Amino acid sequence: MIEFSMDGYLKSNLDIAKAEIVNDWDMIFCVDGPEGSGKSVFSMQGAYYCFSRFSIDNIAFNPNQFRRCVLSQPKYSAIVYDEAYTGLSSRATMSVINRALVSMLTEIRQKNLFIFVVLPCFFDLDKYVALWRSRILIHVYTHGFQRGYFSFYNYDKKKDLYLNGKKFYSYFKPKPNFIGRFTNHYVVDEAEYRKRKNIAASKREEDRIKQEIIKEQQISLFNRICEREDISDKIKSEIIGISDRTYYIWMQKRRENAAFLDVEQNIPTKR
Repeated sequence: MIEFSMDGYLKSNLDIAKAEIVNDWDMIFCVDGPEGSGKSVFSMQGAYYCFSRFSIDNIAFNPNQFRRCVLSQPKYSAIVYDEAYTGLSSRATMSVINRALVSMLTEIRQKNLFIFVVLPCFFDLDKYVALWRSRILIHVYTHGFQRGYFSFYNYDKKKDLYLNGKKFYSYFKPKPNFIGRFTNHYVVDEAEYRKRKNIAASKREEDRIKQEIIKEQQISLFNRICEREDISDKIKSEIIGISDRTYYIWMQKRRENAAFLDVEQNIPTKR
């Protein structure tokens, strides 16, 4: 048994979740906050409290790991879907997180799992998950350089916050149900956790670089063959590796601007 202190109000709410999940519910908890604020530590503590057999193998750093965790863990397990993209594009990464989470919602429900989703900002979460499927939001924050603070929003206040605060990314309307403190106490091996997270972040950076290279190659190829009249547009899009719709959009942009595409834009590739 690992011992650590937990805010009393938080414990009471997690106790309710533990009691209700056996009545065929799932429990998706959102934990957000600035980088380095301690939200991963907080999430692991909550996951361990909900599931006493929680271990480092219950932590996922990418969609494939998340899928494996969801499929392999027994009923009423707790999983932490952790961020692993320090220094990378939060928008691109949130798109990946959202797709993975939404695609696994049915499995999460069938296995009655506790899912702690760790992310930089609640307002970037998929709307369906943010408004309807997640149960609570815990916003982790700091006072100056002092970690260990959180605000708790229940189901109704979480929805109101998403609708009222999204425009300005504000956490002040409505006010949280309560605020609390937590300690910087790891419930898994800290060195191994940091090692796995760094490996995942490095892999994501490698994938990002590969995607940028692919983007540049696609743009270059498009600019070389788009004016050829002996090849149909459909064949051109297949050669480039993009969808017909994307090819049409690119042609429109080319007509509007001879210099054409910015290689930094997000280019959807055909799968």
